[in-house]
Order: sequence, then structure tokens, then C-alpha cells
Amino acid sequence: MRQIISKEPWWAVPPKPGQDESELEWGWLVHYNEGEPRFEFIKERPSDSEIRNRKSCRTAPKPE
Repeated sequence: MRQIISKEPWWAVPPKPGQDESELEWGWLVHYNEGEPRFEFIKERPSDSEIRNRKSCRTAPKPE
């Protein structure tokens, strides 16, 4: 039986330069115990905390 081994907030489309993360459409990158990772949307947006604390799918730092 296929099981989820991890999931992480992930944007649907990479942000445009200067675009704020709050404007992006978010879903989950789900890793199963078999096969390749695959992007899955859920009807509920990940919390701001989950988005802020994600390990990957980062936006480029803003120029100073």
C-alpha cells in the first residue's frame, strides 16, 4: 500500500521577480514510499507558518 513519507508546502508556479510569497498559489509536494515525488494540491492553503518554515522551494533573496 502506498504511504506518504513526507509532504512540504510548494508553489504551483515559481514567483515572478519581486512577487510576494503571499500572492502565490500553494499546494503540497508529496513524497510517497514508492516512485517519484509528485505535486498535489489540497483545497486548504498551507498555513503561513508552514510556508515560512519550509525547507525547499525558496524564493530568491531580495536585492539590497
